[in-house]
This record gives sequence, C-alpha cells and structure tokens, in this order.
Amino acid sequence: MVKFYFNTRILFILGILFISQASAQSIHISLRVNEEEQDSVFRDEPLLFDVQVSNKQAQANARWNMAGERRLMEMDESLKQGRLSREEYEREKSVIEKARRKVEITTLGSSATSWTSAIHWKVTNTADRKELKWPIMLMMNPATTGTAVLDANGFYMASFGLSPEAMQQLPVGTYTVEVSIENVYSNAVLVIIRSRLMTETIAGTEPMLLRIGRFYWHAGDGEKTIRFAELMLSQDPSSLDGLSLKGDGQVLQRNYLPALETFNNALKLYYKKFGNEAEPPEYLLSTIAFLKHSLGEPTRSR
Repeated sequence: MVKFYFNTRILFILGILFISQASAQSIHISLRVNEEEQDSVFRDEPLLFDVQVSNKQAQANARWNMAGERRLMEMDESLKQGRLSREEYEREKSVIEKARRKVEITTLGSSATSWTSAIHWKVTNTADRKELKWPIMLMMNPATTGTAVLDANGFYMASFGLSPEAMQQLPVGTYTVEVSIENVYSNAVLVIIRSRLMTETIAGTEPMLLRIGRFYWHAGDGEKTIRFAELMLSQDPSSLDGLSLKGDGQVLQRNYLPALETFNNALKLYYKKFGNEAEPPEYLLSTIAFLKHSLGEPTRSR
C-alpha cells in the first residue's frame, strides 16, 4: 500500500507539472491601462499603458525541476529512515531525473535594437471593428534594458502613453487595445474615451492631479511633475503622495539636495501619521538612500 501510494503520488505530481508545462508559452505578455484592465477617461485625460513580458514556459519548467528536487530530498530522508528500499529509491530517482525539463531562454532585442521596438499595437473600435493607429509613445520611466532575457526569473516592464493633447485628437468611442511580440498577443484592455473634457472641479481633485503628475513623471518631464505635485500640496500640505511626486520631479531634474529634503519630510510625516514603529514604504527608504549616496552622505538607519 505504501509503495502504491508513493508511485501514485510522484506520477500525479509529474502529471500536473506536465500539463502546466505543455500549456505555457515561451513569451507571456500582460497589458494594463492606468493600472487596470479597463478604464473610462475624459478626452483631455492622459492614458498610461504598462507592458510586462516574462517566460511562462521557463517558469513552468523550473517549477517542474524544483518539485523533482524536493521529492528527491524527501526520498533521501525516507531512505535514511528505512521507509524506502534502495531499489525503490533508485527506480524513482531515475524517473525524476529522466523527467527533468530544460529551461529554455528567450531573448528579445539586442544591443542595437531594444525589445520594446518589437512591440506592435492593435487598437480596435468595438463599434465597427475598424483598427486605428494611435500615437502611443514609449515613456522614459521606469527605464528598461535594451535586451530582455526571458528565463525562469526574467521579468521586464515598459510604460507607454498618450498625452492629454494627443488624447484630444482621438475619436470618441470604445476601444480594445492589445500588443503583440513575435505573433504572441497580450490580453486585451478596454478604453472608453468620453465625449467631454474634464471640468475644473474634476481636474483639481487630488486623484486626478496625481494621475496627471505621474504621467509626466513617466514621460520624464520634471517641471510638470513638480507643478502637479505643488497643486496637490496646496490643497493638502500633508499629502504623502504629493510629497513623493514632488521629490520624484526633483530627482528628474537632478536637484538631489532639495529632493532629499522633500523625501525626508515625507518620511517624517509618515511616522507622524502611523507611529514610529510603523514600517515605511520601501520606495521612500530606497530613494532616500539613493539620494544620500549621490550626495556623498552616509546612510544611517533611523
């Protein structure tokens, strides 16, 4: 009974891994619009697309191999404790070793051509199924490498966008947006472009100021990033989002000393709001450490 259970268990594990491995693709593409799968926007509201690529098949094969390694460790222990004979051990070890999968690596881009240039956009009007060309541009931040090495751990992201000015040139309607690389398609996101512009009230709300300010951070425009951050702080001087956005804009302008002061103020405000024992966001701590290093200051824990 024990032997039967053992054989059944390992074959079940390998069978599950085989199914997941066989159904995976070497390139997996995920697409988001304004960090969601769909969004409804005003005609003068910016759009931000995030494209993420990874290697699902390499991840599945790595999981397959790791499961086999874990089972071998269990078998080693069972052999030592006498719960498994040497014959059974060698037989099942052979099964596991023969079932190992090669973790293939897919490389996108090269030293001459970035992987982002291989991205193709497909924008379709849901009303008449006609495809349109949108002037979607690659954003500066976050920066990505030119070559994407998609192995078991490889994960790359690039941001693309449409400015408020570009949005006003697009026809009102409902659209599906997809991207593809080497004939592998992403999920489709839904974009609804409303017929009206933002009112002053809507444009002046903190969430909208933050969205627009972040768009300009992605675009690498430090001046506009700071402008929208200041508008947020004029409404709420204790806005952590406003301070972080302002600091990000100062970093873009390489004004590291003012940026350090801004982020330190954000950190103090965080402790004031949540207590000295609270754990600050890693982004705050890592940015402060980066700025101190850039300014030649020692980094100390609080």
